[in-house]
Amino acid sequence: MPPSEGGYKQFKIGELFDIKKGKRLTKADMIDGNINFIGATSSNNGVTARIGNNTHLHPAGTITVTYNGSVGEAFYQTEQFWASDDVNVLYPKFPMNERIALYFLAPLIKKGKAYGYSFKWTKEKMEQDTITLPLNKYGAIDFAYIEERVRELEAERVRELEAYLQAAGFSDCSLTLAEREATKSLQGGVIRSKSVRIDKLFSIATGRDIIIGRTREGNVPLISHQHDNNGISKRIGQISDRRLFDYETTIPLADRGVFLATTQAENFHIGTRVKALTFLDGKQSENVRLYFVTAINKLQILFTEYLTNATDNLPNLEISVPIDANGAIDYGFMETYISAVKKQVIGRLKEFIEREKAAYLKATQQVYENQAEQEDIKITLIHPDYQPGCIPLYTLQAACGYFENGQEPEEEGWIDASGLGFTPDPKRHFAVHAKGDSMLPKIKDGDICIFEWYNAGSRNGEIVLTQSSEYDDAYGGRYTIKRYHSEKTVTDEGWQHSKVELQPLNPDFAPIELSEDNDVRTIGIFKCVL
Repeated sequence: MPPSEGGYKQFKIGELFDIKKGKRLTKADMIDGNINFIGATSSNNGVTARIGNNTHLHPAGTITVTYNGSVGEAFYQTEQFWASDDVNVLYPKFPMNERIALYFLAPLIKKGKAYGYSFKWTKEKMEQDTITLPLNKYGAIDFAYIEERVRELEAERVRELEAYLQAAGFSDCSLTLAEREATKSLQGGVIRSKSVRIDKLFSIATGRDIIIGRTREGNVPLISHQHDNNGISKRIGQISDRRLFDYETTIPLADRGVFLATTQAENFHIGTRVKALTFLDGKQSENVRLYFVTAINKLQILFTEYLTNATDNLPNLEISVPIDANGAIDYGFMETYISAVKKQVIGRLKEFIEREKAAYLKATQQVYENQAEQEDIKITLIHPDYQPGCIPLYTLQAACGYFENGQEPEEEGWIDASGLGFTPDPKRHFAVHAKGDSMLPKIKDGDICIFEWYNAGSRNGEIVLTQSSEYDDAYGGRYTIKRYHSEKTVTDEGWQHSKVELQPLNPDFAPIELSEDNDVRTIGIFKCVL
């Protein structure tokens, strides 16, 4: 994809978003439910638990960014949610859909990596930090370019997934009779099950501190207290005085800062803040380990605060496991059920790939069909206070009323007019919203037009903002944006206007012809559209 047409510009995050801090979830708030609780994690779109408390919810369509724990993890939220006090919530000041939001996640995550436990990315710091965004030819944020870039990245990801499925040989996702029955019985709540204490299922070992700087690179996964990369923080050489855990017999569990059990595909070391849960019944298949991992991670609701941990309570915690007719743990059911889940997930992934391919082709076609319209998409940020490079934005009535009462009009806000080929001067230049279609194709309905206050001089042929005694239906008043046209005749007393018109550019509209009796005030000379 070619570079953005208007280049790039740095924006303060506080210019783009209203930033609100999350609220701590206390034990009294820990009600089981279906509301996403966003915490300091880098996985599962930031969701660490599902709660039933709806007293401090943030809306869908916002971005969550962690500033404590897993600092700088950013996610777009499509459902309302509760955010923990380790999370800042970014409310956009511009229209934002999911593709635009996805574009913002990468620079936010990258910026957040400059912070950590001792130097937190607080709301105040985040507001002043900057991210770089593409501009269109008008100097405004190029949201059309952003959406197209994300669409291309999505298409690339779909191709990668398609290649993965092909290489992995997932061709048949149909469920066997046993898999259908297992799924039906679990979803219907008719399986036999019992609650079992962790220490009746596993022996529990505690990790010891491993100083990363004293390790050497190697192939052994080091499992630490993090959510991303399946808990693997680094690959190191085997350490002789640290236990190497068998992945077929052991589940690592991060229990401080984050609470996350994972299943591994290789033997591994564990660091501090990690427990090793080794099956008392010996080696288990991947599917059985995945079943236990899912059951253990349901306990996350008990450990949503960063300073809480499961170390003291872990042996007494209980999980639900299926049992057979004799009351023994039914490992066969676990194997069958997880096999069914895998097939269902792969099947949905295949459907997703086909939908995304079709959507991409349709969107690409629309881009080609509407290319001219796409190029003109622009959204301008309005600042509440003056900043260098900004000029005042007025309503048409306010701007035109300036010459009636002689008082400085009150601005709606301030807009950035830098980079437009002239030096913005708030005393010389101003901006107003255009209305209607009479000045198409140069000026469209809703465009922000920049003018220079008119003092004196020729106006003939210029696009002007005027106020007159003639009513303009397009603008719903006696002020209008039109091209000024005059014809002059020479008399014994000098020259005088024989004809004055305010001409639209759109041929579907008639010009406004002014007579000598018309009182016309030229307010400003048009410079450009922002």
